[in-house]
Amino acid sequence: MFQTEIIIFIQSFASDFWTGFFKFWSAIGTIPGLIFITLIILFGISFRGGYILMHIVLWNGIITLCLKEVFALPRPANVDFNVKLLGESYPNPTHFESMGAKSFFGELPADAVQTLRANPMDSWGFPSGHTSSAIALWGSILMFFKKIGVWVIAAAVIIFIPLSRMYLGRHFLADIIGGYFIGFVVVYIFYYFIYKGDWLESFLFGNSGQIRWDFKSFFLLFYFIFLPLLLLPIPNIYREGIAYLIGLNLSFLLLWMRGIPKDSGTVMQRIYRVLIAVVFYLGASQLLEKLSDVIFRSEPGAVEFIRIALTMILFLWGATELSIKLGLFRRNAKF
Repeated sequence: MFQTEIIIFIQSFASDFWTGFFKFWSAIGTIPGLIFITLIILFGISFRGGYILMHIVLWNGIITLCLKEVFALPRPANVDFNVKLLGESYPNPTHFESMGAKSFFGELPADAVQTLRANPMDSWGFPSGHTSSAIALWGSILMFFKKIGVWVIAAAVIIFIPLSRMYLGRHFLADIIGGYFIGFVVVYIFYYFIYKGDWLESFLFGNSGQIRWDFKSFFLLFYFIFLPLLLLPIPNIYREGIAYLIGLNLSFLLLWMRGIPKDSGTVMQRIYRVLIAVVFYLGASQLLEKLSDVIFRSEPGAVEFIRIALTMILFLWGATELSIKLGLFRRNAKF
């Protein structure tokens, strides 16, 4: 599964059409693509459903990127210059040739792995973040929207995004399988504890600002507020993902205290809400990035963490409150 021959065979069918086709699918699995899709659902279809989807995507990203650092395995283009970086403007720079696994279930040669770990050329490959994100997002969407059109789109995404990563020379088959496994595990956990159970029912669907003081409520408050902070000291943890999660939770708590918006509205109202959300996200991100560059010049890691958390708060809270003020959302104390 770590054989470069599989990648080279797929790339033997390369053409301008297929490169453009697979670059499109690969772009859908990037962070901007994931954010855009969740924004459409959050502000255009289901606020509560979009909020849960954001949690699933973020936790999937945190777990996947942490495992990348733990395994620290190179990408196919790093171990064989016969693998092309299709869609890129530069050739494969590696000096290794045919240093993939020698059999289907074989491992990558230890000397090549050690050399690349000492002098990394790229981010690590195993498991595939594009694949795990595709499964996490679209597998979760299927939980909420059981319609044939959604099933068709989800099937296309789950097939073509992983295939695009192999075609473009970015992932081994093993990376793809690992990404499938992680994505399915994350979706299953959220399905079992959140969708199938009632762990979030009193918080998401109950009276705003009111919570039952029982074990489930205590667990949820711990999960929302303290768990992300407890993860920060873990080596190789995806701290930017933790920052997104903290900002998401704090902004949602602010909205919940006054009333989670109702998902009603005309088609045009939903479109306007999505557009406002996109403007708020891009505006908050750019503004805080420029301010952090001007005001804060030390502790870049801490500044980036705070910037991401504040971006999420300004975006989710600000876009929602403005939509309510403009009459595009209606605040609803009870679902």
